[in-house]
Amino acid sequence: MRTEIETIYDEVYESVEQYLEKVRELQLLNLEAPTEEEKEKALRMELALQTAKDILENLMVPGKKLTFMYEPGSVTLEIFKDKKA
Repeated sequence: MRTEIETIYDEVYESVEQYLEKVRELQLLNLEAPTEEEKEKALRMELALQTAKDILENLMVPGKKLTFMYEPGSVTLEIFKDKKA
């Protein structure tokens, strides 16, 4: 039997994947010449969604540092060992 957290996790992951695919499709189709602002927004959305997907796919344990490498740059995430409020 699936737990509620597993159900939500799957829903979030699938949503991220769907939005990432939509952004990439729009970039490929490029039906209208996008403005520089639209290009920048598309790039930021793609980077944010891909990073979210990568975070969901990787085990996040205290003391772990992850660096995700992408064409436009990289994102580094460090999970601290001690929780400090």
